[in-house]
Amino acid sequence: MQIEQNKHFVDLNKSYKKVADQTLKNQDLLPDNLKISRDLFTEDSLESRTPVPKDLEVFALLSGLSFEHQFTDKLVSIQNAISDIIEETLHYWVKPENFGVEYCVFKWPWGEWDESWLPLIQNKLSTQNTNGFNFTVKGIQINPDGCVIAKGFDEGAQIFSMRKNLKNAIDFLPEKQSAWAHIPIGRILEPLGEHRFAKLMQYFNNMSDQYIASQQIASLKLIHETRWYMEKHEVIGEYTVS
Repeated sequence: MQIEQNKHFVDLNKSYKKVADQTLKNQDLLPDNLKISRDLFTEDSLESRTPVPKDLEVFALLSGLSFEHQFTDKLVSIQNAISDIIEETLHYWVKPENFGVEYCVFKWPWGEWDESWLPLIQNKLSTQNTNGFNFTVKGIQINPDGCVIAKGFDEGAQIFSMRKNLKNAIDFLPEKQSAWAHIPIGRILEPLGEHRFAKLMQYFNNMSDQYIASQQIASLKLIHETRWYMEKHEVIGEYTVS
């Protein structure tokens, strides 16, 4: 069965599209929406037009960091194509070595953390029965807040299955979790102007369902992140899947 005929793919693609369609309702990115993205960066760096993500503390489970070069090169080519369109418009691109797909978050920046939780998480991950799977990026989109994502699809809904299992097994897991399997690749941080916005939307429309890249997922990484977009992070543990 082709991936496009799979119910999980269809449902996930609809969820992506529902958010992407909100961007198209306006003639430009709106300042009120962009504030969500701008708040992830230091004020001084925005003023100097060299965006630097803020420091934070997050514990999360991801794959990637990094993906294979052939995979990341495809995403970098998309970043470059968008840069050519938006020109001097303020934006930030995730570094290729920091591309990742998130399974779940154990601690958000605003959340509480108990050091006794870490060994519980590590024990659960070390005993988790997880299969390797093919991870495919098929399409890109821009959300109303200026977030640019690669639309990821997990064969056999493996990411979603892991997310569900961890939610059932860990009572301190935060309620807020991703409902997607995407890779964040950057943020546009100011309005584009109607002409440039229309040109960018045409690009996203052309790329919305394009096959971009795929990779076999063979490991999960428990990450302690201390600056947004993995600009500062530590790999606490890596768990092989087969």
